[in-house]
Amino acid sequence: MTRSSATRTFRFRKFDVTQEPGSAAQPGITADETAMPEYEAVCVTGDDKDCGAASGPLEGADELARWMAEHTRDTGHSRYRRAYCEYALVEPGAWL
Repeated sequence: MTRSSATRTFRFRKFDVTQEPGSAAQPGITADETAMPEYEAVCVTGDDKDCGAASGPLEGADELARWMAEHTRDTGHSRYRRAYCEYALVEPGAWL
């Protein structure tokens, strides 16, 4: 079997990443106004095993705080893993 001696040329392109406003992103990043961020928490209270109760995706930080407060009230648990998820856009930029 012989190897092809064809030459390949690869072109690289710069991509710009944009994110939701209010994130810990770099200054000057534009917002993706088509998607709302999501907030979520999981109860990780427990010595041998985490509780594991989860809020599921919520639309606001206030809703998440309310869910955690209610779970603490009902169970006495006080340790949570919180997550804030946002949407980012990757748009093709100039050819390099």
